[in-house]
Amino acid sequence: MQITLPSDLPQIPLFHIVDEDDIILLNSPDAEWFKILYNFPWQEYRIFGAQYYDALYEFNIREKQKRQDRNNKQTDKVVETKDEAKTRLLFDRPTMNDKHEETSILLFQNELGEPKPLEVRPDSISPGIVPLRLGGKKPKCFFAMLKSFLGAPMIGFASEPEKVYLLLTSNPSFVRACGFVPKNANDDYCHKHTPSLRKLEQFDQIMTEWGIWNRIKLNAVKNNIKSGVIKKENELVGDTTHYHAYSIFETIKYKDDKDKEQKKSQSKVTKNCRCEDRNKCGHEWQSADEGAGTITKSNYKMYWGHKASIIGYPRQGIPLDAVAISDAATFDGKTIYPHLEKLFEELPEIKSIAKKFLYDSAADDKVLKRKIKVDFGIELKASLNPRRKKEITDNLSRGVKKITPYGVPICFADYEMDYIGMRYENEKFIYQAPLDSDGFPVCLTCDKKNNCSPNSQTGRTINISFDLLPHIDPDDPPLAKRYKAIMKRRPSVERMIKRLKCDLGDDRLSKRGNDSFQAYLDKTMIAFHILLQN
Repeated sequence: MQITLPSDLPQIPLFHIVDEDDIILLNSPDAEWFKILYNFPWQEYRIFGAQYYDALYEFNIREKQKRQDRNNKQTDKVVETKDEAKTRLLFDRPTMNDKHEETSILLFQNELGEPKPLEVRPDSISPGIVPLRLGGKKPKCFFAMLKSFLGAPMIGFASEPEKVYLLLTSNPSFVRACGFVPKNANDDYCHKHTPSLRKLEQFDQIMTEWGIWNRIKLNAVKNNIKSGVIKKENELVGDTTHYHAYSIFETIKYKDDKDKEQKKSQSKVTKNCRCEDRNKCGHEWQSADEGAGTITKSNYKMYWGHKASIIGYPRQGIPLDAVAISDAATFDGKTIYPHLEKLFEELPEIKSIAKKFLYDSAADDKVLKRKIKVDFGIELKASLNPRRKKEITDNLSRGVKKITPYGVPICFADYEMDYIGMRYENEKFIYQAPLDSDGFPVCLTCDKKNNCSPNSQTGRTINISFDLLPHIDPDDPPLAKRYKAIMKRRPSVERMIKRLKCDLGDDRLSKRGNDSFQAYLDKTMIAFHILLQN
């Protein structure tokens, strides 16, 4: 009896070639990237592959229409001058005034619209099997392209087309692990051949514009939470970080509401066209690097770049989300609430567990703390920010030279006194002299004891009125040991930033615009959570 298989089933390979290099890399403890790519669970990414192939089809149609539109003659009508465009783009920025900032979108959002029904069936694609289209060449395999972009940061390269192309043309083991076949000089086109730089750029552009990188990132985080790789914590930690922009800026002068001349750095303006005279063509002026701005670290330390907001779990040191900020010059405290709102909308399973959110001094704001507590039921813990408070030197207790803006009394012997508690009924903070290395109060051997506390055998104790330190919350004083113990976990966000920014990428961007920056963050986040699974 003869058995015939249906013709639509994929052919099972008769031979499976294993290179000697592959065996060495599979057994190497320093080649984790190869094991991940070699055993990549491609079945979990079929839905994203179908979305990519549909987007590729739409992309090709759109590019064909663009080529036809370029050939149409442009009118000589001047819509907007270059100086007018600079002013318009300047006042569109969220950082121009507080009133505008309240209604603007502080976090970058990719305008994807409603998802369309898939034309390509997810179960019809697999590594090496691509959907059939009438006309045109076969597209490159989605799974091979995906592995090449995710494998690059695992090795330590930025997940950008130029770096991926470098690896695919110089590392045969990387090529095989991704699923490509090296191309010789005289070979005809084959969809299994190593892609060109242009194809890699096209793939990254489609994945970015259609938001597929973002969907894969969210899916990776959710899977790690669901599988238990990430343990839910009752604390969250957040901070911002900057990446150096791949652009330059110019200084724009303008007049504020009081008719006073001001200046602000801004990305140069350009037109996305090939017209010979851009000053006369009808295309719209736009920012050359949307989202870039001046990031101020101190009075003498400023950077031109993009800014990202990071939120994660402090005890495990795992980032849960990284999002680009619409304007890099935005104050960090303004991004906290919208990022928490976005995080809980995308990951509702962690909202009921979270009880505290740790941040730096940018979040030390009573209004912000109250709003987060009311809307999310989370207690915002922030490092004390005295802002422009000055040292207090008048009307102090005997023996106290000054009180720092952070609420620390310093005696005439230059010892910092320790906070030990408060008396609510008297509205007083209580401080005591510190102990020496032997565990005794430093006052006992101090040469200024006679002028400070001559009769004390336990060290000097002083009381400071709440009114003298109005910027310190008596209900939750940051000087308390309990508060300091909680805030010791806040620096874990710096380690998250280091892994995303340095270990899995580069802090110097090679593309412009918030959409490319967000895609860059998404790719490093995907690589991080895939490594976490393994």
